Amino acid sequence: MTRLRGAARRRTEELYRRYRRHRDYRFILYASPRTGSTSLSLALNGYLGIRCAIEPFSADSGGNVRDRVCDLPSLKREVARLWCRYNGLKHIWKPNGFPFEGQPGLNDYLLTAATDRVVLLNRRNALQRIVSWQIAAQADVFHVWKDADRTRLLSHRFQPLDKNVIEKQLINEREAVAAVQGRLDELGRPYKMLWYEDLFGNGSRERMLNTLGNVIAFITGRPFQPKLLKKSVLELLDSTNPQMKVNSLQTYELVPNIREIEDQLGCDETGYLFR
Repeated sequence: MTRLRGAARRRTEELYRRYRRHRDYRFILYASPRTGSTSLSLALNGYLGIRCAIEPFSADSGGNVRDRVCDLPSLKREVARLWCRYNGLKHIWKPNGFPFEGQPGLNDYLLTAATDRVVLLNRRNALQRIVSWQIAAQADVFHVWKDADRTRLLSHRFQPLDKNVIEKQLINEREAVAAVQGRLDELGRPYKMLWYEDLFGNGSRERMLNTLGNVIAFITGRPFQPKLLKKSVLELLDSTNPQMKVNSLQTYELVPNIREIEDQLGCDETGYLFR
């Protein structure tokens, strides 16, 4: 028994040393809405040494961090405070400057100056991403953590979506994503481009683990070690898990003019809703 306790203690001490070594890096997960960023953040937090804050600058994130940010100096101050507790920040942005409407320079600071490791997360199927956001916003259901969330989503009486708004967002999307990558290229900042479809696609567990491992290796600057990852993490990346995906063909069909949106805006470049 004493021998077993000694081995357990040594194992704990080794894990703690590894954890401390992993505190010497910082990263930003810079994501568009409805790209699986919450699931990815939770998966990253399942790896020993990574502690990623989830949307600290969103108004509904709690902690009143967003309320304390009014300009660049106050943002720098809050980022410094967050780095005392976390080594990663998940940040949701939009081309209109969200969550810092009217102050696009604040998003630019988080992208280019807050840290030297950036993971860009987006979705190749931009049409699904934009429609998914509008459906979630109408129903006020952005995550399905329990059966009641799914029930509320499916029972919601959706209004028609504005085709012109979606079309404009599709145009802005292409320009904004290109501008973000161009900004990082201009500064010579290292970044990793990650697509929703590569991480959450209907691939094998081995493929999901390999994609996640590549992200972790980029973030930490060290080879990915599967033994440091909680076994439950792959469930967060499994697109067949009903809790991990808010919208589906079933929810799309609840929108009155969804077929019109598909017929007029769906294409190979921006994606389709039902293909």
